Amino acid sequence: MESSNNSGKTYWGIDVGGTCAKIGCLTNDVFRVVDTISTGVDCEPKELLAKISELILAEDVKPAAVGLGTAGHIDKRAGGVVRFSPNLPLWNGINAGEILRRHLKVPVIVDNDCNVFAIGAINSGRIPSEGLWLFITLGTGIGGTIINQGSIIYGTGYSGEFGHTTVREGGVPCPCGSDGCWERYAGKKALEWYYTRLTGQKASPGEIAALASQGKVSALETFREYGRWVGLGLANLSNCFSPMGFFIGGGLSTTINHFEKSAMLEYKKRCKHKWNVSLLENSPTAGAFGAASMVAKQC
Repeated sequence: MESSNNSGKTYWGIDVGGTCAKIGCLTNDVFRVVDTISTGVDCEPKELLAKISELILAEDVKPAAVGLGTAGHIDKRAGGVVRFSPNLPLWNGINAGEILRRHLKVPVIVDNDCNVFAIGAINSGRIPSEGLWLFITLGTGIGGTIINQGSIIYGTGYSGEFGHTTVREGGVPCPCGSDGCWERYAGKKALEWYYTRLTGQKASPGEIAALASQGKVSALETFREYGRWVGLGLANLSNCFSPMGFFIGGGLSTTINHFEKSAMLEYKKRCKHKWNVSLLENSPTAGAFGAASMVAKQC
């Protein structure tokens, strides 16, 4: 369960990811997940959004508002158009907000998944409402949100794509069309590659973390290399924004005890700002809760 302030109405949140969509509702400060639906690269957006709408109306004939979070470039000014989705290519150009509004006849807000996660954390007091902070999610890719005085800075609409800042010219190609992007060196596949390069074997981040906890040299060295790239990217961001500090979330954030030392050493080599990095506890419901919390606050 997670909590946020609302007026007693029911607000719905949808978190659409590369493997599943989670749907939940927020009523009287109590959030619950109602259902989970499988997605995947061949997920057809209109069919999924119609199915989600039917599910919501079956549970709640008068939803107050609906929020949706998903990875990629979300055009809020156009009402919730997914301009680019790294994990769901069939969603490129889809006006997810308009489709949901047509089915549900209620206010709908669509935003980037990292922003939605951050909004939930701001509204529940886990991210301070004073000062400038940066929120980073470490997972398959790297997401980012700029938070100033408790509000997200959007710029022209797509700010916070920290994972696609260049850390190595001519580096590893990225699905975004560039190369040498930060998330190619500090994302999930990078961590797995560092381990494979050292050992010749494949392992998941969880398995590598377990080996590191046992003191296995190859796993510890894997995280040392991974942390170096995390620290490099954070130093770049500190030099650009001079934030009060960072909050870290996402699946790989739970392994921070294995890479924080090397990340901090690299960071201090590259910038003069204080190392102030806090783990923002993740949960499987964080995205859907954030989406519901977003519309509870804004609608």
